Amino acid sequence: MPGSKLSCIFLFFVSLLLLTGCANNPSGAPGVSTNSPALPPAEESTLTLTQPVAPVLTSAPLPIVWVRIMNVGTQGFLYEEDGKLAIGDVAAGDNRSVWGIEDYQGSKRIRNQASGNYLSIEHEQSFIEVIPIQPDWMSPRWMFEMDPAQNTAVIRNVWHNWQVLFVKDGELAYDRTDTTQPGARWELQPTEGGSLLTPTPPSISLKPAPAEPAGSRGASVPWIEYEAEAAKTNGQVLEPDHTFGTFQSESSGRSAVKLAASGQYVEFVAAQPANSIVVRYIIPDSKDGTGMDATISLYVDGVFRQKLKLTSKYAWSYGGETLTLNAPAAGGAHHFYDESRALLADIPKGARVRLQKDAGDTSEYVVIDLIDLEQVAPPKSMPDGFISIADFGAIPNDGKEDGDAIRAAIQQARAKKTGVWIPEGTFESGVAPFEVSDVSIQGAGMWYSTIHGLFARFNCVGSNCRYADFAILGETILRDDKSPENGFNGGAGTGSRLENIWVEHTKVGYWVGPGSTDGLVILNSRFRNLYADGVNFCNGTSNSLIENSHFRNTGDDAMASWSPKGSGVNTNNVFRFNTVQVPWRANCIAIYGGADNKIQNNLCADVVTYPGILIAQQFNSNPFGGTTLVERNSVIRAGGMMYHDQHGALKIWADEGDISGVVIKDLLVDGSTFSGIELQGSHAILGAMFDGIEVRNAGTDGIFLHSDISGDASFSNILVTNPGGAGLLNNSPKLLFTINLGNGNSGW
Repeated sequence: MPGSKLSCIFLFFVSLLLLTGCANNPSGAPGVSTNSPALPPAEESTLTLTQPVAPVLTSAPLPIVWVRIMNVGTQGFLYEEDGKLAIGDVAAGDNRSVWGIEDYQGSKRIRNQASGNYLSIEHEQSFIEVIPIQPDWMSPRWMFEMDPAQNTAVIRNVWHNWQVLFVKDGELAYDRTDTTQPGARWELQPTEGGSLLTPTPPSISLKPAPAEPAGSRGASVPWIEYEAEAAKTNGQVLEPDHTFGTFQSESSGRSAVKLAASGQYVEFVAAQPANSIVVRYIIPDSKDGTGMDATISLYVDGVFRQKLKLTSKYAWSYGGETLTLNAPAAGGAHHFYDESRALLADIPKGARVRLQKDAGDTSEYVVIDLIDLEQVAPPKSMPDGFISIADFGAIPNDGKEDGDAIRAAIQQARAKKTGVWIPEGTFESGVAPFEVSDVSIQGAGMWYSTIHGLFARFNCVGSNCRYADFAILGETILRDDKSPENGFNGGAGTGSRLENIWVEHTKVGYWVGPGSTDGLVILNSRFRNLYADGVNFCNGTSNSLIENSHFRNTGDDAMASWSPKGSGVNTNNVFRFNTVQVPWRANCIAIYGGADNKIQNNLCADVVTYPGILIAQQFNSNPFGGTTLVERNSVIRAGGMMYHDQHGALKIWADEGDISGVVIKDLLVDGSTFSGIELQGSHAILGAMFDGIEVRNAGTDGIFLHSDISGDASFSNILVTNPGGAGLLNNSPKLLFTINLGNGNSGW
């Protein structure tokens, strides 16, 4: 009966939706509410960090749901014909049209009942293959994006996650397409005796659905942040200041506490249990710029726990706002902060956590900006079939070079199509970087497994470079743009992924390029205390994602999509649900050219020398194309002086060419050092659209339009309150720049 058939299909789709969708939405509070100008401590998060997927070499049978797959547009069924996928009117009893849906390493494989072969795009033919496969191949792995309202699915490839199955003009294809069209929708009809699968995690390469509830902003993180100026203290509270070159200008919230005498302290009350601490601090530099070492004393409920190690080796740069010299004689000191992290014995909820300068803590002073307290999960175990670097002679915590052992493990793991295991401990790499392709590098956790040294670097030299659950602690002490001192380097090919990675004390966290990159995914990672960018999508990087990651104290853009001419055009990259704190040089997020890139649901706070969000035709970038979308972001205490220019919190800068297609929606700008929104450039800004924006407490003007701009922009629902200058400072030439006013504007 038709009613029974529809009921069966509906139940099947509900179950499959649970398999593929619900695991994508971890719980946890956003980093900041959209109606708060401050940056409060994050609430405790129950975020579950997903495991990376690596080949599992097994012959064990997999559970299967047997279905027929019908195209909504043509009503034809998929079937196998001579090793190729075909579509047509096939009888229900023809087992060439019956497909087994297998759970496999976080995705699905689709097996033909008649031949036992699998749906694949391994050889990138003009047709979809149905062929025998290898267990480590990514090309025969698929993801079903369910629409329970219509009981249909989009079938997307994991290896090339921009390619979906669809029918056009009666012909099967796999490529980008409008997935709302009937030809890209499929109905899965269970056959007799079909049973439902058990839940599986989402695909490792598919760009996942947003990980936060709609309207939230910033990363959901597993720690609680405590500001020193809000803590109990008998030290000196440094009053808020945005002036370049002061300690406060580089402090979270533009304020901190200075401990300069024995017995001075800051004391926090733990809101939740914790077993780790991160302290953001300043101690003096040495006279020669090489840094000094020191300690601070940690007490819990009045009982001494341990000394925390501090150093100024990786901090303090000189030369004013435009230079990053490691030479105190140059003057213009800045880049003061570094961080100390440590695993601890348990700290219970409600405990008093005190950082105190004792007599044995010999630094002239210690400035405390904030602490993060986190309950770190136990270390993870080595996945089955992985190869441990210990088996090749790597010894943790002995201070000796482990690079050769790690390289040997990577080489063998790639040959055996499995992964590399980094056990607990610190392993040294001081000779050469590691070259990676078609292999997973897995650690016990970012708090447990560490690669340390000047060559703690991984170069992706192909595709399927997968990294998870370890830390890179570099030895970079100055910015040298001729030296690739980056945690991760190179184009990522296809199928590459970083998850639960901590990068610190390198020049860049990940410089993506040269080389092609399509579908790189970076999740749940931390990029701290760097001399340049956090992550730079460069050289044609496309269809790539940074999500739910945290950036602090970067020396250039925390996240950038830079599309330089002469390489491919950066297209369809997404930066969403990330938190950026105190970039000491450049922006929280920047897009330099390219097409259809997006900045969504991010929190940007305390920018020292540049805008918070910058959309710019600069650095010889490709022209802008399509729609550059900036929506649901909060920019707090951003914008600063750089190159003798007072930069606004959000800036569109048509410096080297026209900029078109920029859409700014649902934006909060609060406490900007100078203007809230700024438009500048000797070229045209064409069709810019601003809608649903609140500018509070701008240091100068709410909106600043320079005298050199041309083109047009529309403004609707723009609220400016309490600016230091005008609501709108409009210096634009009337005959060259057109302002189109919509409804709902106020305060300017």
